[in-house]
Amino acid sequence: MSNTTQSPDLSIVTQGKYKQIDLILEWKTEFSIRMKLLSKSTKQTFTFTDAVNKTDFHTKRDLCFLETFRFLNKNPLQNNDYVKYVSCYIKEGRKLDLKYFRNNIEKLNDYYTKVDETKAKGINYNPFNLVSYRNYVLYMVLKLRGEYIKSDDILFNVEYIDNREYNPLSKTPSVMRGELPFKVKEYDIKRAYPTFIDIELNTNHRSTIYDKIDKRTFAILLNSNRENPKNKIDSLRNQLSVVYGNDAKKVLTDERFNKKGKAFLDFSSYEKKYINQFVKKNELVNYVRLHDGVFVLNDIDCKNLNFDIVEFAIKECIKPPIENETINFYSFDGFGEVVTSRVMYANFFVQEKFKRISTPDDKIQLLVDTNNVIDFFNHKTDIVSFLESNINECKHETELVRETIARECNSLIYQSYTLIPPTELKYYSDTKNSFGLPFKNGFFYFDDDTFKIKRKEYSEVNGFFSPHKIQTREFEYTKEIGMFQEFLTRAVLNADNDTIVNENDDTKFRTLLEFGKMIGYLCHSHKSQINNPCIILTDENANDENRNGRRGKTLIYKAINEVTTTMLKGGNEFDAGYTHVFADLQRKHKVYAIDDVPAGFKYDDLYTNILGAINCQRKGLTAELIPFEETPKFMITSNWVVRYDEKNASTNKRFLEYKFTNYYNQHHSPKDDFNCEFFTDWDVKEWNRFYSFIFNCVSIYLQFGIKQISYDKTRDNYLVAFDNNSMSEEFERIINDLINLRDSFSVNDFLKIYQEYDNPMRNERFFHSKNVKKLIETWFLEQIRQGKSLEWSYSIGKRRWIK
Repeated sequence: MSNTTQSPDLSIVTQGKYKQIDLILEWKTEFSIRMKLLSKSTKQTFTFTDAVNKTDFHTKRDLCFLETFRFLNKNPLQNNDYVKYVSCYIKEGRKLDLKYFRNNIEKLNDYYTKVDETKAKGINYNPFNLVSYRNYVLYMVLKLRGEYIKSDDILFNVEYIDNREYNPLSKTPSVMRGELPFKVKEYDIKRAYPTFIDIELNTNHRSTIYDKIDKRTFAILLNSNRENPKNKIDSLRNQLSVVYGNDAKKVLTDERFNKKGKAFLDFSSYEKKYINQFVKKNELVNYVRLHDGVFVLNDIDCKNLNFDIVEFAIKECIKPPIENETINFYSFDGFGEVVTSRVMYANFFVQEKFKRISTPDDKIQLLVDTNNVIDFFNHKTDIVSFLESNINECKHETELVRETIARECNSLIYQSYTLIPPTELKYYSDTKNSFGLPFKNGFFYFDDDTFKIKRKEYSEVNGFFSPHKIQTREFEYTKEIGMFQEFLTRAVLNADNDTIVNENDDTKFRTLLEFGKMIGYLCHSHKSQINNPCIILTDENANDENRNGRRGKTLIYKAINEVTTTMLKGGNEFDAGYTHVFADLQRKHKVYAIDDVPAGFKYDDLYTNILGAINCQRKGLTAELIPFEETPKFMITSNWVVRYDEKNASTNKRFLEYKFTNYYNQHHSPKDDFNCEFFTDWDVKEWNRFYSFIFNCVSIYLQFGIKQISYDKTRDNYLVAFDNNSMSEEFERIINDLINLRDSFSVNDFLKIYQEYDNPMRNERFFHSKNVKKLIETWFLEQIRQGKSLEWSYSIGKRRWIK
């Protein structure tokens, strides 16, 4: 390479001192012509590439231009967030998503404000001029590589005004200065103005001044002058006196106040003085000055940093500091091409709280986690639209990313799922002695130590929650009685507005208490093998003939549904013998409600489901076994009577019945009392009362457990046994013959009469050896309940009823 060939003076391309000229583009033309001449090339078409290949004729200065050209050709501003966001706002009037903005948002908003202000004045403002930036990079390369010549000052519009040098570095926005082909660092004067004032006053306030006055305010005070009529010198000095006391007059002198720019001139003279000392003492040759500092290559190490009381400090990173580490699934290379990879997709999905769970059939299932609220994500159909919603670019670049994700949907994107760490899908469950609910403002809970309601962050909670309305509501505990508690009192006790239930009214108090414990039991997600009953809600004085419902039973289910995840099945659609009856049951469901079951519903069919695990046979899929601890609690509502056999302890333990009075009915609803739709029309205060009541219900359940309310089931049993009119009439005919004509009778005597040849009812097979004894006992008990005097008793030894 020749060391004697020199580049021509490029000042010929300035065409005016302040005109913006892209010096790199001008150099490319000049460089190509010069290389052809020097190399004596005979090619008709001599390109820039040809010129680059003529390395023997390149000067050191040419190498600086080439280094700059190659760097700029990679589009270094592609990933500068300030440039990207502001440019999009200027071109499209659209602000990109701050979620992905990596730097200082306040500074970005300052740029937005400046754009708005200048636009209102009819000025097209863009702080990030591309030509100025390209020239800035070239300037820095020439200066720091030692190839800058004095005449270049004209090319780069370098000016020396008073004590400062104004060059491309000082004119380039700070957020762009770090985009260079090499690393640089800055040595600047530490707390420059406070230090200069300490020199003038012979004081020592520089190290603590910003503890008393913030940096921005201090600068404003120093440069305030009389041209602004709002400025009053005494007021300004008073503000400075918190640091300088009586010396405030020497800081903001009359001359500095009366003459605009005097303070700046005074302090900039100190800058120049100490910058020159710093450069000389450290023997710097290749550097660039920026006001009170100098830029050098990163490998330059200056040893002399202290001059008098002036101290220089190092800034090793001049790029805008990263304040937000949020990543996206793509980036752009220097040529504007979209860059993605399996790892980039996977890291993005993990950041966005995607979870991958393993399944028995080894299929990929994704879930999304927000504050431990986890929901299944249909990745086959929804992943493209999800990724599209996170594209954060101007229009042209957006289309490039859209094309990429559409192309990679079934390849890189799908393959990236396997890089997401597997997660066990474990839903939150209360413990035996604790209870908690997930609200918008945190997880509220209590345990049996104090039963005091406390709050903690979701990061401290073990287990996930399924999406639920409760997570959209904020909670604050209150002792106020709400609508739901008042409704329950009226529905259970047939009480009007003036009735007060207290511990002195023992029967009513205990009945209401048991209802509260029942609600607490259903809301508490922990399951016990010892005590895990199915709750049955029925109507008091139901007769199995007229369905006089609308007592408020459904509101209990709706209340539970506002607390936890439930599944509701109609009584006619639930068939315990159907293979797929639990096909739609999931682990997230905590309560399984069967509503409005028909007369004759086989409660015993639920034994297995209440006591053990549930095998969910999905249609077309492998069956999933949900273990007992994760199965839901069961509740049933019915307008029909439920049979009770006091001898069947097993059944009685598994099913607990709760009867509602007819306070509410088809002619009188809760809306009549409270003038609103429950749950739908509630405000924040009413929701707080409701959830506070739920906490109270769970509290009394955990302390006292749950047990059956004592009801007289004689008539219920009679109505269940004799639910067929024809059968009832036939029974009455036979039993009346027996008790009126005989002194004793047996089951066989009853059946002989029923099975007589000329009895047309015998073909109905109402009665047989397995049900007659029970029917007779039930009939006798109903007669006693009605107050009739009977003279019959059953002899176990003789197996007969004796008069």
